[in-house]
Amino acid sequence: MTSTPGSSPSDRPEAAEPSRESGEREQIMEPARLLRISNMARALLAEIRALPLDEHARERLRHAHARAVEEIGHAVGPELREELERLLPRTGGPFTEAEARILQSQLVGWLEGVFHGIKAELSLRQMTPRKPTDPTPR
Repeated sequence: MTSTPGSSPSDRPEAAEPSRESGEREQIMEPARLLRISNMARALLAEIRALPLDEHARERLRHAHARAVEEIGHAVGPELREELERLLPRTGGPFTEAEARILQSQLVGWLEGVFHGIKAELSLRQMTPRKPTDPTPR
C-alpha cells in the first residue's frame, strides 16, 4: 500500500500493528532488573566455561538458572515470558556439565536478542520522520 502525500505512517493499516521489536520494548517492565540479571548470567557463563563443574557446582548452577529465569519473568511482559519458558529444560534432574553450559549460553543469547530488538526498535524510531508541527503563526 502506498501512502499519499501528507499522510503519516500511522494512517496506514500496516502501521497500526506494532512491530515485533516494538512489542519487545513495550514488554520490558523493569529494564534495570533485566540488565542486572543479564550481566549476572553473562558472568556465570564466563565462569562455567573456564571451570570444571562437579555435581555440587552443577546443582548450584541449576538453582541460579531457575532463579534467573524467574526474575526475568517478573521483569518482562507475558509474551516474552512465554517465549523464555519455552527455553527451559523439560527435566528437573541434575544437568550434565555440557547441558549446564548450553542452558546458560541459551539464556544469555536470549537476553542479548531481547536487547538487540530494543536497540533496533529505538533506531527505527529515530529514523522515522516525525509529524511536522503546525507552521501557521498564532
